[in-house]
Amino acid sequence: MASRAGVIAIFAAIGFGIGFLAYMATPAMGTFLRDVLPTLTVDSSVIFATICGGAGAAISTITVTAWAKRA
Repeated sequence: MASRAGVIAIFAAIGFGIGFLAYMATPAMGTFLRDVLPTLTVDSSVIFATICGGAGAAISTITVTAWAKRA
């Protein structure tokens, strides 16, 4: 059984990785969405924040669910 500090450190590392990768991918994704949706009148920073938030939420949920299912 993993210690509480170890599990928190793992989730912190996962959170850092999610944020780092989402930040790196955001400009390309934002540009793609702006090109695909030319009538989009939302500020690009809102698109970037939505992409980062969605990526973080999805990966965190998958990680916690997988961790909870292990026996």
